[in-house]
Amino acid sequence: MTEPAPPAPASAADSRPGIRGFLARNRDDLWLEMISGVVLALVVSLVVFALDQATTAERESNAESLGNSLFVREAVMADSAVLPFSSLNLRGAQLSGLPLAGADFSDADLLDGELKRADLTGANLSEADLTNVDLTGSIFVDADLSEALLRNTELTSADFTGADLTEADLAGAFYVEGEPPVGLPLDGLRVMPDTDD
Repeated sequence: MTEPAPPAPASAADSRPGIRGFLARNRDDLWLEMISGVVLALVVSLVVFALDQATTAERESNAESLGNSLFVREAVMADSAVLPFSSLNLRGAQLSGLPLAGADFSDADLLDGELKRADLTGANLSEADLTNVDLTGSIFVDADLSEALLRNTELTSADFTGADLTEADLAGAFYVEGEPPVGLPLDGLRVMPDTDD
């Protein structure tokens, strides 16, 4: 039988007392921990930076939307003959009850907004994003809604008589039972129960 090899003699560095000996004995582990710490710090910094950028972008978008909402209201209150709101960011805008007949909202972003009982007779909403917008009781007579996004939009009692809805996306659009929209084919629309009873 062969005898196991004797352990390698400790180097002079391994047998030194104190901090220098500790550093010499644990050099590889310390480097690994230092590199891991630096990598972790970089990852955490990048995540914090990304979250900060997202928050800043959302804040700026909300400020832009609020400013644009005020612009729309001021134009309506000034009884302006021209209502040019094309391509505006109006996310979450509360424009209910406004007289917006003939307004140009083409390619505007009205996501999550509210346009209850608004008069949009003859308005141009082509390619506008009206996703999740409440259009209850609004008037869209002869309006252009071609290629508009009306996903998950409430259409209760809205009037679309003569409106152009060519290639409009009505996926998930709905109305309250007993109060269907006018001038719009109801097939494909969801019917929600009336909860006001």
